[in-house]
Amino acid sequence: MSLGSKLTLWVLLPLLVVLILLATLTLHRERETHERQAAAEAERIANTLAIPIGESLSNHAGGDLLDIVKRSTLEPGRFGIVVYDRSGNPFFSWGLFASDRALRPEDLRPINREPKGISREETIGDLPVRTHLIALTSGGAPQGALKVTMSLRDVEDLLGRERRAFLGTLAAITLLLTIVISFTIQRMVSQPLARLMERIRALALGAPAEVLPIAARDEVGDLSREFNTLSEHLGQTRRQLQEEGEHARNVIQSITDGIIGLDRLRHIRTWNRAMADRYGIPEQDVLGRDLFAVFPALAQEGLRTEVDGLLSDANSEFHLRNFEHETLRRGRAVLNIRGSGLRGSTGEVIGAVLAIEDVTDRVSLTQEVQQAEKLAVVGQLAAGIAHQIGTPLNVISGSAEYLMMEWGDQPRPQELEIIVAQTDRITKLIQQLLNFARPAHMEFRPVNLNDLLQEILSLTEHQIAKENIHITTDFQPDLPSIVADANQLEQAFLNIVINAWHAMPEGGQLALQTRVVPAGERPRRMGRAEPAGLEVILADTGTGIAPEHMSRIFDPFFSTKGVGKGTGLGLAISKRIVEDHHGRIEVESQVGRGTTFTMWFPVRGSE
Repeated sequence: MSLGSKLTLWVLLPLLVVLILLATLTLHRERETHERQAAAEAERIANTLAIPIGESLSNHAGGDLLDIVKRSTLEPGRFGIVVYDRSGNPFFSWGLFASDRALRPEDLRPINREPKGISREETIGDLPVRTHLIALTSGGAPQGALKVTMSLRDVEDLLGRERRAFLGTLAAITLLLTIVISFTIQRMVSQPLARLMERIRALALGAPAEVLPIAARDEVGDLSREFNTLSEHLGQTRRQLQEEGEHARNVIQSITDGIIGLDRLRHIRTWNRAMADRYGIPEQDVLGRDLFAVFPALAQEGLRTEVDGLLSDANSEFHLRNFEHETLRRGRAVLNIRGSGLRGSTGEVIGAVLAIEDVTDRVSLTQEVQQAEKLAVVGQLAAGIAHQIGTPLNVISGSAEYLMMEWGDQPRPQELEIIVAQTDRITKLIQQLLNFARPAHMEFRPVNLNDLLQEILSLTEHQIAKENIHITTDFQPDLPSIVADANQLEQAFLNIVINAWHAMPEGGQLALQTRVVPAGERPRRMGRAEPAGLEVILADTGTGIAPEHMSRIFDPFFSTKGVGKGTGLGLAISKRIVEDHHGRIEVESQVGRGTTFTMWFPVRGSE
């Protein structure tokens, strides 16, 4: 039940009780008045008739009684008259309620002592009546008694009408009071409280605070004024908290390092913009989920132990340097991770915060610098070796060729042929060393990679087919051209094709593919989107590369082909050529399943 209904009842019920009591008292007074009037009327009639009837009895003229009654003009349907002798026996009756019952001596004695008679209210059948019994005398001598009976039906009907009229009036007053009181309470109490409750609900839902209009100067008005004050303070506090929260969020989102906030159950509660941009995983995909359920690799890589140590308060912080992580979408990353416990107001651990610095670029740059320094040393060494042994080698080669000419058509010693073959091999090796140490000047012009690869296949396809190697191509049509040195790229691609050929001595499949890579699809380093480019993919089904050799395959003079089967310069030269074209070369391999070389070149080079 609403407060307005309760107030209406609390106000209306006392009024109704008062009105009902007033009605009861008024009706009771009306009944008493009518009863007194009926008693007085019956007494008057009895006293009026008693004189002539008493004289008639004293003169023994009983026959005159009927004339006396008729002259009284009484209504026979409303009145009844009974005359008794001295012994109380009825000898005359007229009208309504005529009775032949005799009076008992104890009924006669009181009326003889009461000159005005005795009046009482009785019920005959279901009809209420008023009776008046008076003694009959003549000259002071008793002659008998007279009983006048008067019907009270008219009185009861009148009282009933008055009761109904009064109840109708009471009902109308009650209805009017109910309407007035309800309207007043609704306007003065219920509506202001309803507006107040609506604003409280709106505040609870975070709606902006609105000032309630105040018209009343009562307690409800005071409550509304206090609510407006409270609402204003709450609004200011909420705005301040929102500003502080937004500021804190902006600070976290603007930090260039990744920030991950966890609760006690390792659920992710904070995932800043750096994490989303760096790993390509939006905030809504990870919030509320278990860190190690989303990133199981982190648990396998050893981060779970450190995080659990923070959440159990066993450790207050940890710092992992050069932590290698295989991301879900962006490949391998090298991270510096600093973790610390998140504590509540009472000092208990309520979560953990992980600050993640991506040092993949830094590590890659360090490795590139080291590789460049290594290549520079190798280049200097190669140039020195070529210069020092070039002249003696030319002398040996020239002398061997002269001796070959001297022998003419005669059988020549096998050792002489070995000298000539090995000097030619050394000469080619020196030439490769010189090419590696002093790259040739490149001539850049538009090159279509599909056409270039097709030319390489035309040179090698026949010989490769002899080794039971099946070649497939998937060249994207309308591939844009890039600005490059066609001869240099041909050498780079040819070296990789030859390596694939040698890796499939039992036969296999060599697949070549080209495709356009949209901007940002294939970032080179974490957090750095790449421009649009082209990819050349060469995949074989050969023996593959052992994991322990993967980090050295681009090192000069490193080869797994065995002594005399390779110089170890092919992949190093291919990598240098690709990087000279501002591209990148990447390798994936599984032992026994094959190797895939992916080379990426920026399209902007064609501009």
